[in-house]
Amino acid sequence: MNEFKINDYLLKEEANSIACDAIQEQKEHGTDAEEYIWQTIDGHQWVIYTYKAIKLCAECDTNGGEQWLDDCGYEKFESFGDHATKLAYATLHELTMSAYNEMSEA
Repeated sequence: MNEFKINDYLLKEEANSIACDAIQEQKEHGTDAEEYIWQTIDGHQWVIYTYKAIKLCAECDTNGGEQWLDDCGYEKFESFGDHATKLAYATLHELTMSAYNEMSEA
């Protein structure tokens, strides 16, 4: 079994891939790109599997995700795992939306 590996480069590549897929889905099928991004990240293995979320938080820069959670008013979490999954979601979401906005402007 391969051990899960994550770093800032892989995280950014995944965010770029999700953003690219969202734009393609919007062009081909009229899907709302931001809704596609939200749904994709909400069910992403790096977010729903606590081990992977914790590893993402430990190995990657989560400053953007932490700021997003602060902006949304998250102050208390049910557990360490709950915090990790929410922070992983927020971090991946922020990077993906940044990539999406850059691609949309091009």
